Amino acid sequence: MTLRHWLVVIGSGLLMALNVLMFLGSGLLLPPLAVSLGVSLGSVMVFTSINALSGAIVMSAAGPMLIRRLGVRPLIFIAGGVSGVSLYAISYVSGLPALYVAAFTAGCLMPLSTQMGGAVLINEWFVKRRGTMLGIVMSTASVGGIVAGTVLPPVVSTGGWQVGFRVVGLTNLGVCLLTGLFLVRDRPSHVNLRAYGALDDVAHGDGGRSHGTAAAAFASPQFIALTIGLIVFSTLMAMQQHFPPLMKEHGLSLEAAGTLLAMLSVANIAATLLFGALNDRVGPLISAAVSGTLLVVSLGLFVASSGYVPQAVAIVVYSVPAITSPIITPILYRHTFGDKHLVALLGVGIATMPVGVALGAPLWGLVKDSTGSYTLGLFSAMGLTVLAIGLIAYALITGPKRWILRSKAEHEPLASV
Repeated sequence: MTLRHWLVVIGSGLLMALNVLMFLGSGLLLPPLAVSLGVSLGSVMVFTSINALSGAIVMSAAGPMLIRRLGVRPLIFIAGGVSGVSLYAISYVSGLPALYVAAFTAGCLMPLSTQMGGAVLINEWFVKRRGTMLGIVMSTASVGGIVAGTVLPPVVSTGGWQVGFRVVGLTNLGVCLLTGLFLVRDRPSHVNLRAYGALDDVAHGDGGRSHGTAAAAFASPQFIALTIGLIVFSTLMAMQQHFPPLMKEHGLSLEAAGTLLAMLSVANIAATLLFGALNDRVGPLISAAVSGTLLVVSLGLFVASSGYVPQAVAIVVYSVPAITSPIITPILYRHTFGDKHLVALLGVGIATMPVGVALGAPLWGLVKDSTGSYTLGLFSAMGLTVLAIGLIAYALITGPKRWILRSKAEHEPLASV
């Protein structure tokens, strides 16, 4: 493996870190913004919905086409410029309409160049060790959470949410420029190399194992169940953006909540590696069930406990569900449908994450605004977790029999996207 292969992995991880920084950082920046504008938390959290939905629409409607025609690297430059300027501009908004416009422009291309782009890059550069590399990418992404939890709270305390958005915007722009210029290239052949473990530079060696048309796969009950299950699961994950006010409700300050967000990101590193090893050993069905069980346990801990130490325990338990969607989504679609139409399916599959966040962020805010507490939402989330895992399990159990000519073993590499 060459240095260039490693640079692609690092670059993909840094791009994912931007998503984590924006996702967790907004939970710290939007509550004080709501106070400054004199509006409800729920109305400000619509920012997250618009930001996520704009990216989901672009990914599902035009993602595969844009990646084929433009390539990941040009998209990184474009997305970095648009999102970085938009996030910086939020520091000057004086009302909700301007905030919503900035949310749309900041989110429309970023998930395509980070989440989907990273999956495509690892797919192109690695035939062997794809799962290991994806695990490293997700571990690197935790840097974004560490920055959100350790840097943004003192920035907000001293300079306000305005300076916070400027820091996030400039970071977004700088990382995209650095990554696009020096770290990533679309294909190994562009720099006279081969994908690691391949006889040539095309990392799609498993493409003939599935049958049926893409249209039939999209219309299948397995696709519908899997997609709805992942959307519901990601809807629950939107609670991460409400961690600061949730933890304040349970007796913690903004600074203490920030340290727990950083702790979550550090725990995510170990959780990523452990979850990958679990999937390698027992397969995606049991892995998804374990993640769902841990989510229910963590939700119960959030409800029943107060104070720093109990909430820290809840955060550690929550770390596995927190990293489940970005790691397991490509695995689930590949396990259910095979490789033939995987890129097309992932255009929708990866979009389930921002769609879920778009739905979840205002719903959590609505619960808080209408009841004065997150408790009802936490109890409801326990039941929705069971529903989500049930839908995912249906797709995993019935899909391979219908869509894969030669079913693959459960104990295969962590991911092949």
